[in-house]
Amino acid sequence: DYTALDKVSASIPKGSIFGLLGPNGAGKTSLIRILTQITAPDEGQVFFNGEPLNPDHISKIGYLPEERGLYKKSKVGEQLLYLAQLKGMSKPEALEKTKNWFIRLDIKDWWNKNLEELSKGMAQKVQFVATVLHEPEFIILDEPFSGFDPVNSDVISEEILRLHQKGSTILYSTHRMDTVEEF
Repeated sequence: DYTALDKVSASIPKGSIFGLLGPNGAGKTSLIRILTQITAPDEGQVFFNGEPLNPDHISKIGYLPEERGLYKKSKVGEQLLYLAQLKGMSKPEALEKTKNWFIRLDIKDWWNKNLEELSKGMAQKVQFVATVLHEPEFIILDEPFSGFDPVNSDVISEEILRLHQKGSTILYSTHRMDTVEEF
């Protein structure tokens, strides 16, 4: 007996950082699930780069969900290589880029650890790498800083801004206006 979304119309300018703000239960995640093709809208259309959203666009989108989705019993490095290949990267390219991210985020020692061995913040760093490893045009971040201490929040903020400067469009979903204002 509720309506999650109704007559939503928005345009996210290419190359922008776009804040999707609203209280819990407002429909932010429902909208994101439509944008990522996890669910389909009952009516209406979504366009990506001027064309109707279709399965080919998935490789151009990176999605960091609020409820993290990595495999706890899998080794971090193997998991990232697998996910990158699902997004269309070759194994050698995925290996090179994954190693670069591990160096940049100072997580080199985590390659052969199972995700369940990592703290929540450490696992979130890995999830962030999984989201951006394939260098998506459109990055969707749903509450990206939950679980991070201030130091790691700053590290990830810098990486988000670096990705934006390289041309990625960022959709930042949160219920906290202060974190969006920082960007």
